Amino acid sequence: MEIRSLSTLRQVSIGVLAISVSLPVGFISASKILLLLAGIAVFWGCNPKPLGWRGKRPPVNTWIYIASCAMLASGLWTQAPDALMWKSINHHSTLLIIPLLYFMVKTKNEAHWALRAYVLGQLFVLASSGALSAGVSIPWQTAFDGNAGNRFATFSSYLDQSIMASLLAAILWHGRAFLAPGWQRYGVIPVCLAAFGCVFFLLPGRTGQLVGLAMISLWVMWLLPARVRLAALFAPLIFLGALMVFAKPVHDRFEESWTEARAYMQGDVRPTSAGFRLEAWRSALVSIRAHPLAGTGAGSWGHQYDAIQSAAGRPNENPTDGNPHQEFLLWGVELGLGGIVLLLGILGSIFQLSLRMEVAARRATQSALLATVIACLFNCALYDALIGDYLCVTLALCLAAGLKPDAGPFGPRKP
Repeated sequence: MEIRSLSTLRQVSIGVLAISVSLPVGFISASKILLLLAGIAVFWGCNPKPLGWRGKRPPVNTWIYIASCAMLASGLWTQAPDALMWKSINHHSTLLIIPLLYFMVKTKNEAHWALRAYVLGQLFVLASSGALSAGVSIPWQTAFDGNAGNRFATFSSYLDQSIMASLLAAILWHGRAFLAPGWQRYGVIPVCLAAFGCVFFLLPGRTGQLVGLAMISLWVMWLLPARVRLAALFAPLIFLGALMVFAKPVHDRFEESWTEARAYMQGDVRPTSAGFRLEAWRSALVSIRAHPLAGTGAGSWGHQYDAIQSAAGRPNENPTDGNPHQEFLLWGVELGLGGIVLLLGILGSIFQLSLRMEVAARRATQSALLATVIACLFNCALYDALIGDYLCVTLALCLAAGLKPDAGPFGPRKP
């Protein structure tokens, strides 16, 4: 039987992390340390038999362990200084939250309570942004750094918060049966509308807006009869067209992206947002082509990018900030084509696991997975601080909500 004090520590650490991913990085770091210490205490404080509630190890855990070992091993051949190598390995280790948090959650009921804590944290962030848009000054805002885009962001940048808000709406809607019981269900639609309103009218994050369009499109697809679900492929275009007409922030940001991309294609190498991304992606492909088997090691992106820029005769014209703004390409640079396969294996195994779940949990998990994929296509979302923690915690809790048993086989006992 699980000792009562360990059970309490385990559940508290899960809930603290679930709510902390909506807060500043300092809270997230402290909550991850608490979860790790609680995990060690639970593992060593129980006999092997009570650990039976952890269930069979899901395939995603194996993929993550292999990827983590590969990143660590790449330090043997990396072209990066030791400081950058360890920084990269530390960022990639965020993925280990998924198996650790999945191990710590015992039942579906615990996963549901953790997801409610996650929703509570996001509601606080959403309410704070709403207050800022109404002209109310809030003392806990830390995101505004002079960048106009962060004017209505609370703790993280407008890019991160727009992705979070889009995913919040999807998970709350699909999981409303177990996340908002009774009278709370009446608040689901207003919260979802407020979240999407924040994404499309307050926060100029283009990736978050794409995630929002994808979440709405998935909902449309699942709403339609199976025989006409292919029609949902047109939903993003329809919604995007409407937003381009009625949402000026969306129109302006996408128009800006098109202008910057067209200028880059015409030879303009000025460090614009879209221009840098395209140049970074091109440089990453050059690096992968040159080192397809083992890559150039953890933390080597900056060295590779600078060398490629120098070879092109334009050193320091487009300075890098540590990653190519594309998760798959980052893994390809550091681990070669095998790194891309490992990342696809992690994401593919999550999708495979989602097929075993009941409808609500399956749709919430697949929404979180699609949001992660889109975020990784335009940013190093799993590598970046805060948004990486947010996505990993969300995926882990969705997996636990869909795969854990309804009740644990071992009850608590008094120490």
